Amino acid sequence: MAGRRKYKRPTREQLRAMTPQERLEHTRALERERSARYYRRHIASTTKAERRARAEELTTALFDWSRLLPHIERLPSGCWLWTGPFRSVFGDVRPWARAGALGGMRADHIVCCLSRGRPPPKCFVSRTCATVGCVSPTHLVWSNRAVETAKNRRRHVESEELAGRVE
Repeated sequence: MAGRRKYKRPTREQLRAMTPQERLEHTRALERERSARYYRRHIASTTKAERRARAEELTTALFDWSRLLPHIERLPSGCWLWTGPFRSVFGDVRPWARAGALGGMRADHIVCCLSRGRPPPKCFVSRTCATVGCVSPTHLVWSNRAVETAKNRRRHVESEELAGRVE
């Protein structure tokens, strides 16, 4: 089978002698090798139907209010604070609901699905409050990149105007 040539790892002496640029290239090559290995083991080895069945199994295990409510604390402000585990997702800390060996899913995404239905295409969960870890159904909405960008621009302009008035 013709494929990509496996990355040859340098020895310790070679690693010590590397420049920062060479180390960066080495790290990227290792990441490419790891992601290719993950793809071969977990994605290419399973059929689309098997992946869909696993996702459905995870969804049915997690999409249940009785599993979520013990991890929710209701605040007087109207926010529902997630007291369960959190996970860092792309540098942002998110509430995380686990389903044993099946893995897990973002708790705010599950609550939004339970209260508002499945997400429209290319949409994600957005909070209308500023409380990190809030999973209140009234504070969660489906949003897309264009809406969030417009909201952030408007917020930036307002803060600039306020800063101009203060000075």
